Amino acid sequence: MKIKKIAIIMIILSLIQILRILLKNIVFIFVERTLFTDAIVSITFMIIMIFGMLIIIKKCKKELNILPKNNLKIYVILTIILALFIITTPIITKKYSLYNICFLIYGSIITVIFEELIFRGFIWKEISDTKNDMFAYITSTILFGIWHFGYIDTILWRTSLVNPNADILNIMFWKVITGIILGIVFGFFRYKNKNTYSSILLHSFINAFGS
Repeated sequence: MKIKKIAIIMIILSLIQILRILLKNIVFIFVERTLFTDAIVSITFMIIMIFGMLIIIKKCKKELNILPKNNLKIYVILTIILALFIITTPIITKKYSLYNICFLIYGSIITVIFEELIFRGFIWKEISDTKNDMFAYITSTILFGIWHFGYIDTILWRTSLVNPNADILNIMFWKVITGIILGIVFGFFRYKNKNTYSSILLHSFINAFGS
């Protein structure tokens, strides 16, 4: 049963990435693909998916333990600190262009919520209901690493702009390895704190810092 459930999850993850790629291919038939428009299309897709997931959560009445139930003051303080960090990042980095701000929002907020709801939310809950939190931790971490291979279309396109001769296989290998390492860290916070919001905060900070 566990193997069947994991197989279904992998199929769903693949379909999400395929849908994202198809959407981009359709949009860029009519719109010039630039770094800015690429980010906008990605943001739009992820926002739609986020709302879709929230609707499913509400209709299925699933308890995904997204929000913390304890130490609320600490989470509020951390949220405020993170928000200030994101807001001041353009000032610190001196990157004020619309694209840089858009990419910051995309990377540190939209992508984070999108991925954390999937991996430390839905997948974690589905797996833990079948086995336990530790098994959910390990499985979601591995799947999170593999998931990053699905971004190969964007990586191929962006690499072609700056370094057409880049070793794509090597890039994708390290993309997956990095995803697994980060998945271990994010999953640890989810495992210890029993809520997805803690991994969202950490994921957001790391992505914002990387910007």
